[in-house]
Amino acid sequence: MVGASWKCRARRRELSRRSPSEPSLGPARSQNYDGGPLTCELCLRESPRFTSHHLVPRSRGGRYSPRARLCPTCHRQLHAMFSESTLAKELNSVQALRSNTEFSGYLKWARRQKGPTNFRVRRAKNRR
Repeated sequence: MVGASWKCRARRRELSRRSPSEPSLGPARSQNYDGGPLTCELCLRESPRFTSHHLVPRSRGGRYSPRARLCPTCHRQLHAMFSESTLAKELNSVQALRSNTEFSGYLKWARRQKGPTNFRVRRAKNRR
């Protein structure tokens, strides 16, 4: 009995040390439901991995709200440019994000980039 609990603690410790770059325990999807490659819903680029963006931030009551599949760079840029209250009130759909004048400039630039690259993201001075 004592040996079994030790093994469980060791396994939990091993799983908690797993770095985010290592593959997850569950199977990963590499294709869309229609058979095409997975793309970011904003910049429409293929990426090796994606993040899930709550269209209404969880802190504003959007825990069970719809989500968008974004590449990590678009996700970081989105949160660097807009506050959570702006995202909840004004930019709570993918269409609203794409049509926003401030963010559309970034999207035009990101679509022209080649390959799945990781861009540097800076927080906007006039974050709203």
